[in-house]
Amino acid sequence: MGSTSADRRAIETTVRAVLDSSASADQRRAALVGRRRFLQIGGLSVATASVIAACGGTESPGVARIGVVPERTDLPDAQVNDIVLLRTASSIERTAIGVYDTALSTGLLTGVLAEAAERFRDDHAGHAEVFDGLTAEAGGEVWSCGNPRLDDLLIAPVVAAIVGDEAQGIPPSDDPLRDLLNVAQVLETFAGETYQSLVPELSVASLRKESMTIAATEARHAAVLAWVITGAPAGFVPPVEAPADPPQIPTVYAIPSRFGQLSGQQLVVGAQDELGGRKTFNVDTPSLNTFVYEYMTPEC
Repeated sequence: MGSTSADRRAIETTVRAVLDSSASADQRRAALVGRRRFLQIGGLSVATASVIAACGGTESPGVARIGVVPERTDLPDAQVNDIVLLRTASSIERTAIGVYDTALSTGLLTGVLAEAAERFRDDHAGHAEVFDGLTAEAGGEVWSCGNPRLDDLLIAPVVAAIVGDEAQGIPPSDDPLRDLLNVAQVLETFAGETYQSLVPELSVASLRKESMTIAATEARHAAVLAWVITGAPAGFVPPVEAPADPPQIPTVYAIPSRFGQLSGQQLVVGAQDELGGRKTFNVDTPSLNTFVYEYMTPEC
């Protein structure tokens, strides 16, 4: 007990000497490592006092470093308002236009399929003009490009999975027409769900009306494509009981579920790999990092 009290008194004396602002660096070091003081303080206390001495010195030469600290850049204002939502809608429409232009350029769509693709592309062009006009009326800058996040993280890798990418070791799809139709169907469903999800976010009733009107058109596009892909009447509605062994490529339906669900879609495309799998993408309604904010400038 007596030894413990002596240790405590020695520690207190040492700490006071180390932290004494009027003491010189040599005096602080002497207070820490003087022979009698050193013998009085236990091992753990020595370690603690050493840290205090290192932090308490005012004559430290400083820590060596290379370079300078970069100037802090404040994050841009990322407020979500009507203009941001309308610009996001315009970007989705232009991404859809690009997908249909690419699909038509392949020559895989012929006859009625080509005519439908051209009609759907023209509808998207009309929708983009509507959203552009609403953006301008709201005082915003019109967005004239596709959606950057969709184009980079969805469309680009999907196209690579369909046409192949030798540099990345991706073989071309074993059925590119199947994949193109599924991409179009998922994108139309995505657009319809997105515009439905924007309804409670838009602050003006007239904007909500336009969003739902266009959403209904996208839903009709998706329904037509489901009939083409799955066939009629099998493609009208899903069976009451889901199959015990669901297909690798999800079956699409004109009326996939009850109205109002925003569940997102799963897109499976490309050739099978050595394990029998294919490229799989989850396509959900836009999140905050998919919105086209007012500080963003179109580059296309």
